Amino acid sequence: MENLNPAIREYKLAFEEYFKDKPKPKNEKESKKQMDEFMHWYNNIRKQSDTGKTPNEMYKEAYGKSSK
Repeated sequence: MENLNPAIREYKLAFEEYFKDKPKPKNEKESKKQMDEFMHWYNNIRKQSDTGKTPNEMYKEAYGKSSK
């Protein structure tokens, strides 16, 4: 994983962190719900290990508006 692009490495780390204790989805609807919840957590709650900011915070700094 060390040879990966830093953004991809960060995403993979977050994915593993978020889903480590989650049950496998039983169907497509549950899978979509879990992914939606993960994306919200990743973009708005989880701080990136290299910047200490969420992706949404970084976007807002760069562009002056929320990415939502």
